[in-house]
Amino acid sequence: MEPGDDTLRREAWSSYWSSGRLHSCASGDQDNYGGAIARFWRGFLDRVPSPARLLDLATGNGPLPHLVWEMRKEAADIDAVDLAELAPGWYSPSLHHGVRFHPSVRIEALPFADASFDGLMSQFGFEYAQRAPALAECLRVARTDAHIALVMHHAGSVLVKVGHEEIDHHAWLVAEDGLIQAAHGVIPWVAQARAGIAAADAGSASSARARYNAAMQALAERAQRSSAPDLLLEARQAVHRLVAGVPAGDAGATLQALHAYATELERGRLRTAEMVSHALDAAQLEELRERLRAARPGSPVECAELRQAEGVLAWSLVSGPSDT
Repeated sequence: MEPGDDTLRREAWSSYWSSGRLHSCASGDQDNYGGAIARFWRGFLDRVPSPARLLDLATGNGPLPHLVWEMRKEAADIDAVDLAELAPGWYSPSLHHGVRFHPSVRIEALPFADASFDGLMSQFGFEYAQRAPALAECLRVARTDAHIALVMHHAGSVLVKVGHEEIDHHAWLVAEDGLIQAAHGVIPWVAQARAGIAAADAGSASSARARYNAAMQALAERAQRSSAPDLLLEARQAVHRLVAGVPAGDAGATLQALHAYATELERGRLRTAEMVSHALDAAQLEELRERLRAARPGSPVECAELRQAEGVLAWSLVSGPSDT
């Protein structure tokens, strides 16, 4: 995905959030982030006085607003922006009075007045923006003594390592010898066979079946070798369900469903590739920290790795008043 291609980004992420998922780690606990990340945010919010107006950048379906609401209830006061269209299933405007979502908003162009916020937050979001203009815009809308906390993708994290492997899985699934093409080739023959229609070209029908079976076998072997096989296993289940459900004599609807699934796979690949390409290495993190130090000379800027048993999860960056 080319940097700045907002249309592709919006489509890919809007499709993802429309599922109702709360956060961007699809294989994780969808109730909310736990472990080291949850401890980080609870610790940060404990340091931000209440009442305080907060801004969540690239919110997704709102895990941070959800956490703010859990911790502060009626005292919650948070605006949450995202480039994508959102579908936070937990959110009810009549209940969560202090939570406000703003879709189709770029971090580089925030729709808020100068010095509007006491705290800025972002969880796996700020790093997707153009960092220099995004930081300038964040500082514009933040009060001079605002608390700032960013959790960002780490180039060496377990999440990014999984991302690299899943990009390879995506490439194989849609390759000429991959599962999607094999399923596309066998579906019309399955429809004919179930209608009792003899194949006009028995050799081609047999070849298509053999190709599909070979692709399924290759997927099983690839999954067995992989340290991150979830995408492959999900694809096997989804495609097998389509092939097994082909109605007699009519391949059209199943082929359309396969095409739709392939489109979702491509959107998933775009999201994963974007995550990998925007993950920060140590030098990029230091550059961001120096920009923030220069812009806020009176405020310390602390960076750290967030870790738990699986390994490194993310970078954290925190800036706030000097007495915090």
